[in-house]
Amino acid sequence: MKVRENTKEEQRSIICFAGCDWWYHNRGLFCPQIMTRLTGRYRVLFVNSLGMRVLSLGKDSKPFKRVIRKLKSISRFIRKVEAGMYVFSPLSLPFLGNALGRKLNTFLVWAQVELVMTFLGFRNPVFYIGCPPALKVVRKLGKGYLIYERTDLFGEMPGVDKSYITSLDQELTRSANLVLCVNKAVWQQSLFANQNSLLLGHGVDFERFANAEEPNHIPQDIAAITKPIVGFFGDITEDVCDFSLLERIANNLPDVSIVLIGPISSDVKKLRRHNNIFFLGQKPYEEIPHYGKSFDVAIMPWKRNRWIEFCNPVKTKEYLALGKPIVSTDYPELKPYHDIVYPASNDEEFVEGIRRALKEDGIELKRKRQERVKDETWDSKAQQIIDFVENDLKQRNGTR
Repeated sequence: MKVRENTKEEQRSIICFAGCDWWYHNRGLFCPQIMTRLTGRYRVLFVNSLGMRVLSLGKDSKPFKRVIRKLKSISRFIRKVEAGMYVFSPLSLPFLGNALGRKLNTFLVWAQVELVMTFLGFRNPVFYIGCPPALKVVRKLGKGYLIYERTDLFGEMPGVDKSYITSLDQELTRSANLVLCVNKAVWQQSLFANQNSLLLGHGVDFERFANAEEPNHIPQDIAAITKPIVGFFGDITEDVCDFSLLERIANNLPDVSIVLIGPISSDVKKLRRHNNIFFLGQKPYEEIPHYGKSFDVAIMPWKRNRWIEFCNPVKTKEYLALGKPIVSTDYPELKPYHDIVYPASNDEEFVEGIRRALKEDGIELKRKRQERVKDETWDSKAQQIIDFVENDLKQRNGTR
């Protein structure tokens, strides 16, 4: 399925204040996947994340690395990444967390975005917010149709000013013309404040993952690791990943190789002591399926906390599109897949789930997993958004 395109005469503009950075975050996330598919209908300005965390030299484990990474992003200024889509990295000041600092940052970002909009000829755009602090910038840019991507309880994210971010989240939920949700609990919560809340769920780049087996290409670093491989791709952070569970797996399954792929933002010294735990670092999105196809079992070792109650990790459908058995800490959005995954309510069940998955896997189970998500494509999600927005705008402007 392809997103229906507009003619040039019909084409609108969309300014997306993303919750991630195009240049160094996972492009499999909701925002970049949707934006790349809206380019058939909109001219897109993708504004890299303004950030929600305030950098602290005392509390952040790698503050200077984060600053350097952001400066590299800003140095790219504005780039055309494909037909109809530009990526812009505005300068902002991450150390300013008080009210005065927020106002200064808002003015600074507003001035830059205003200039870029004028330069590119973006007039009367639709605003799309995936990062709550962008609300203040959008208010200064003027009135326009507003879409809010509410893919998490942002106030529960580690390192944020909970009161401030929660207040922005609530205001956005109330005032947006459309609220996008991927989690049923978040959607039900949103409905109380805004009836124009749409439960989409995450999509999946199904063809990319399902067809990864066809090329013979296997990255050298994972090809050198002894099987069976229990694998994970994503952010390696103790805020959401249960490191003690990973150690438990390593100790109880010494003949299994545990492969972790992704950026590391926590202290992993204890994990590195285990000979059967391997860190392969962050990989380009295009390479992820070729790493994932080497997994014998895919895992999601989440901590049991409030975040997990309102999450819906995109990697669930990516693992299923690969056809891999999944062992995961149980969470509400996993329930529809209980018949094809191995949910675990404690460490013992998690380890046993891996043992079962290694024994029971086969061609028929692989087909069943892929079949379950083959229609959950990002194209279909983008088309749902387009249909809602265009119908809503027609009603507001009067049907022609």
